[in-house]
Amino acid sequence: MRSILKASVALVALTLATPSMAQEKVLGLAAIDLQNSFYVRMKEAGDVAASDYGVKSTWQSAEGSLEKQVGIIENFINQGVSAVLIDPIDKNAVVPAIEKATAAGIPVITMGNKVEAGANYSTLYPDYNNMAMVARAIGTSLGGEGEIALLVGSRGNFVSDTREKGFVETMQKEFPNIKIVGVEPTGWDAAKATNAAQTWLTTYPDLKAVACISDSLCLAADSVATAMGSELIYGGYDGDAEMKDLIDSGKMVMDVMTGAYRVGYWNVAVAARLAKGEDLPKDLYMPTYFVTSDETAAKLKSAGLTVDYINTEKQAVEAKNYTEQLGPKVPASAMTVGK
Repeated sequence: MRSILKASVALVALTLATPSMAQEKVLGLAAIDLQNSFYVRMKEAGDVAASDYGVKSTWQSAEGSLEKQVGIIENFINQGVSAVLIDPIDKNAVVPAIEKATAAGIPVITMGNKVEAGANYSTLYPDYNNMAMVARAIGTSLGGEGEIALLVGSRGNFVSDTREKGFVETMQKEFPNIKIVGVEPTGWDAAKATNAAQTWLTTYPDLKAVACISDSLCLAADSVATAMGSELIYGGYDGDAEMKDLIDSGKMVMDVMTGAYRVGYWNVAVAARLAKGEDLPKDLYMPTYFVTSDETAAKLKSAGLTVDYINTEKQAVEAKNYTEQLGPKVPASAMTVGK
């Protein structure tokens, strides 16, 4: 009996001496999907952030299903995770699940979305203004005339809706002679973007440009245009490395870099800090960059549009220095730059 008691005391002492084992912080992430290259990179860098911050990250894919995403969130709540991160498929439909998590004392971060659910935190980007600049770059490059189209994500998603609004309203207001012949929801699915681009190019042989709220959609459109012998220009958002050739060639006149790696690292860093009790503002904003070639920037400037930009060489550097920018050694103030 005495030996059993000693063993029990030793076990308790070991547990108290190793709080990382006894009090491990677990972050539950409900992603839209984990197949799109952007989300794959988010997870890769997010896992680095989890390691840097000494937490565990559990990623679950909703596979584009709202019902599945809500179920994932509820499972995380039942498991008692330390924080929940959600990339909402529908910013309104996830509110009840967020409120349930909040009632359970679990911090919730809505990634890239402004979701009005009370106590949740929102990690955001200046999406409206960024896509307004993409519209200006395309409109200026076309000399204010022509037919264009826009590939979006899914209706009800805050990021997609805000980027669409910024692009469409700016184009209509500042370039009235440019006609938007189609705005197609794709669910961030490259196959759907491919089909939409093929339909547009067949229906509108004079199509001049395609804008995209995510770079992978522009890549899909370009593959179709190239196969059909059409020359389009593009404007996109994400700052994916695959866009380098399109940017350097001048075909992509403007890209907005959040950077998939940076986004993944940043969100997990925010969640880890909240799980450990740090005080952060409810709305956090990530710094972004406009990316174009030096030649395209010069052409835009000569046409009257001056842009504060980085080229693809600088983009490659900024895309992966997330640990230095957002790691555990930097102050909490580094997590946001304000609106």
